[in-house]
Amino acid sequence: MQKSTIHLLTAVVHFESAAFRAGQVARQLHLEHPHLTVQRALCSAYGSAASYYDDPSVSARLEIGADDVDGARAWAAVLDTELHVQIRGGGTFVYEDAHCSAVIDGVSVEVSGSRTLSEDEATAWRAEQAKTDGTDGGER
Repeated sequence: MQKSTIHLLTAVVHFESAAFRAGQVARQLHLEHPHLTVQRALCSAYGSAASYYDDPSVSARLEIGADDVDGARAWAAVLDTELHVQIRGGGTFVYEDAHCSAVIDGVSVEVSGSRTLSEDEATAWRAEQAKTDGTDGGER
């Protein structure tokens, strides 16, 4: 077998192993916490190397999209990690975006959830942003 074939097959084995680990973590989370919401899920594996001549290392990732911010909060509690919540706005929509992450058995688990603010909440948020930005119409 040629050397290049050995490197190619080694890369494939590492990739398959990482993807398998991500699947195993997803299965375990589902078995232990079937009550948690999942709007979408994505398993991925990606490789990187320090230089062109180094063998790649492969990392696995599981991305979970919860139904909403409360769903992301429940995931954060189960993963025993901090939930980061930020309000974002632009144009018509203002929304609350929540994100947390943890590493389980070498797999990076990323959870997100969001909700659109009500019109009253969005109006109050825009007013607060205008004050912070100094664009509230007052003296400068």
